[in-house]
Amino acid sequence: MLKDPIIEEIHRIRDEWAASFQYDLRALCEDIKRQEKRDFLTDEHGNLIKDEKGGLILKPEAAAGRSVKS
Repeated sequence: MLKDPIIEEIHRIRDEWAASFQYDLRALCEDIKRQEKRDFLTDEHGNLIKDEKGGLILKPEAAAGRSVKS
C-alpha cells in the first residue's frame, strides 16, 4: 500500500499535539474547547454561534490569520 505524504503529515501533527498533552483525552478536549472559543463567534453567554446551515462562524481575526497553500 502506498503512503500518502499528506496523510502522513496529518498523523505526525496530530501525534505531536496529543503528545504535548501526554495523550490525556480530557486535556485534549479542553484544548479543543479553548480553540473553539478563541476562533469562533460566541453569544453573550459563551455559546457558539452557528450559521443557517449549522456551521460555526469564524471570527474575522481568526479568518485573517488562516492561509491557503497552493
